[in-house]
Amino acid sequence: MVVLVAVIVFSTGFLAAARLLTPVAGTAAWISVLLGGVIGLVIAWLVGSVSSAFPEQNLVKIAEDIFGKPFGKVIGLTFALYCTVVVVLGTREFVLAISISFLERTPFYVTTAVFFILASYAAYLGIEAIARVCFIFFGVVIISIAILGVFAIPVLVPGRLLPLAGRGVIPIMRAALLTASYTGEAIVSLAFLRHLKDKRHVSRAVGTGVAIGTAIMAMTVAYGIMMLGTGGISRVTYPAVETARMVGAGEFLERGEILFLALWFSVAILKLASVFYAAITAIADLLNLDNYRRLILPFGIISMVLSSIPANVAQSFAAVEHFLKYTVWYAIALPALLLIGARMLRHEKGGTPDDSR
Repeated sequence: MVVLVAVIVFSTGFLAAARLLTPVAGTAAWISVLLGGVIGLVIAWLVGSVSSAFPEQNLVKIAEDIFGKPFGKVIGLTFALYCTVVVVLGTREFVLAISISFLERTPFYVTTAVFFILASYAAYLGIEAIARVCFIFFGVVIISIAILGVFAIPVLVPGRLLPLAGRGVIPIMRAALLTASYTGEAIVSLAFLRHLKDKRHVSRAVGTGVAIGTAIMAMTVAYGIMMLGTGGISRVTYPAVETARMVGAGEFLERGEILFLALWFSVAILKLASVFYAAITAIADLLNLDNYRRLILPFGIISMVLSSIPANVAQSFAAVEHFLKYTVWYAIALPALLLIGARMLRHEKGGTPDDSR
């Protein structure tokens, strides 16, 4: 669960986080990432509290038990839509990063189709298979980021982080709320909780994943500012890719960003496969289907079509900015609403929610 949540939080966000946050907070964008992580820890606590109240239930069933079937299904539908938007925007963002950097002559729909084929197959295998592969790749990705950080030291200019307060307290908080939308994607773990054998430390597991993902994004943003400056970041599409291009080891390692992006490509697919699985299992629960796998093909086709709607990079970034601006409130409200409902239900019945059933 720790690795799954960490991958969900950082794997697509860190590509363009610096470009989205620096215009808002300036040189203090990395501080905004850390503050957004604090909000993510609150969300992690809410998710864990919901899990402890309903240890054997999925999100749709929890909502139905608390609020009744009609309203419970509405909540489940919002969760499925949220996961769908994450899949669509995440896929588009990473396809653009690959296409712009390396595959300029390859049509977008070809790269998008490859993404969805791999994500669909992973979702077909199930969340346990996704989690095991995440566990294998995560260490490799961390090592790659560490190597990138070491090689980048000679070209860092720490003075570009000044002033530490950036554009002021209010802009820092605004950027923190944008970051909290990334960390808030930890609510996707609500679709996985019923598969855990040990549910005693869910809050700790989800919170640790959020903390790791936040730390990676904060380091990436700080490095981007020190290497490119706030002005340079505003002129590039994906600062993480650009910083990787600036790193080398003499003539031994040239075009090293290809290696790094290949690894990041892998964890992005795993993140999208996890959210893909969460979406189709939620839809299957809404439709009372015993087997979620029959939904993989239609959901994959619909998501692939939706991910192709933004006609260019500007429209894609506009969609991501709208997502970050508003979904943080959903990420907070969903587990908070479920937790408040569970507490009220327990109070009315004079016991735990499980006892009331």
